[in-house]
Amino acid sequence: MSELNPRQQGRRQRGRRGPRHPRGPRRRNNVVMVRVDAENLSRIDELVESGQFNSRSEATAFLIDEGIKSKQQMFDKMAEKISQIQGLRDELEAMIGEDAKPSESAE
Repeated sequence: MSELNPRQQGRRQRGRRGPRHPRGPRRRNNVVMVRVDAENLSRIDELVESGQFNSRSEATAFLIDEGIKSKQQMFDKMAEKISQIQGLRDELEAMIGEDAKPSESAE
């Protein structure tokens, strides 16, 4: 068997188990590729090494979830503005559609 570095040995010894941190019944089926700096990667690794998460993926998903929760008020405001923008786009599309119809007086 090949030698493992201490980090790999720790992961191998722990074995596969569910996350220790309560995450709820939500499934994570979407993949997001992200680049992080060395300091953030070190923090993510600390979460894994602490045994709270089984992988960088689980730790990063937790941090994203917590960040979104902490900014929920901002996301609510954004959703409202996006809805208003979509309403205006719909109005504009209807207006252009009406204007594009051939006028009956031209016949």
